[in-house]
Amino acid sequence: MNPEEVVDKRIINDCPDRQIITNLGDSKWGQLILPGKEENPNKQDKGLRVVLFGSYLLGYLLGETLKKLEENNPDKINFIGLVTDDPASPKAKISVKRRIWRKYGAKETIGLETAMIESGLTAGVPVYTGAVKTDYFRNLLSQWNPDVILVCVFGQIIDVPIINYPSLGIYNFHPADLSAKYGAGPQPFQDLIDRGAKTSKVTIHHLTEDLDSGPIVGQSSPINVRFTDGSITNNILVLDDRMLQPIDYMGTLLIETLVKKKEAGLNEGIKTLDFAKHFSKSYKRELLEPITSTTPSKTLPMPSELINYNID
Repeated sequence: MNPEEVVDKRIINDCPDRQIITNLGDSKWGQLILPGKEENPNKQDKGLRVVLFGSYLLGYLLGETLKKLEENNPDKINFIGLVTDDPASPKAKISVKRRIWRKYGAKETIGLETAMIESGLTAGVPVYTGAVKTDYFRNLLSQWNPDVILVCVFGQIIDVPIINYPSLGIYNFHPADLSAKYGAGPQPFQDLIDRGAKTSKVTIHHLTEDLDSGPIVGQSSPINVRFTDGSITNNILVLDDRMLQPIDYMGTLLIETLVKKKEAGLNEGIKTLDFAKHFSKSYKRELLEPITSTTPSKTLPMPSELINYNID
């Protein structure tokens, strides 16, 4: 079996009544995967309608955060669609050789893609892995009808019809200090190594067609990217582990603010949000602690138990 067939087999083995649709009209690769009937049967069609374009560990963590928020606030948040990379498919145009996937072999790639897809399906969310600049996907997006789109590690350029669709905006999570003009593009962790950075930040910005150049909404407080002895690793996966740390907290704050906008009848996106202001002193100190592990984590990241996922 090729890698994509392995992913499909795992997905169906885990829940036999899932559906894999391969006829995607004008998309030249990918699938639409529908959850089984018993996956999240209590899901409500209420609240802020959120679609996630995400993959890899950072996208996985943001997806799990959305699931946690919906679980705790079923009448306020509605996670309705997941669009993810398909690195297991040789047909997928997602710049595999330039992005984080180049650091993984077939076994690890299959595992990461399967985990991301399962994350959506177990939440009762349909998962799309095909091309997004197509009529097929635009029709699908219209059916989902999101209020907001979140983007976190996604391998395709998103075009204007998608960018302009959600009334409350489309926001990209990027693990680099874009306000200082650092780390734009597909290799933000290599940028840290090349310039010998001491700290960095996670940036959330409005997404535009120009890569990582949209107006900045806000940033995390500084994050230490050095070891205890002051040296910096040359392993981008270790840096990835460190830079994903505030994704769940920032995602929660962003969604809370958007929920309140929708409830107030404000049909507009967020211009600025001071994320660091909401970080506690202890959390800021934690982000400034040196990196202790010289090897990347082998576990999937999960939302922190220290975050309050209840929206008043």
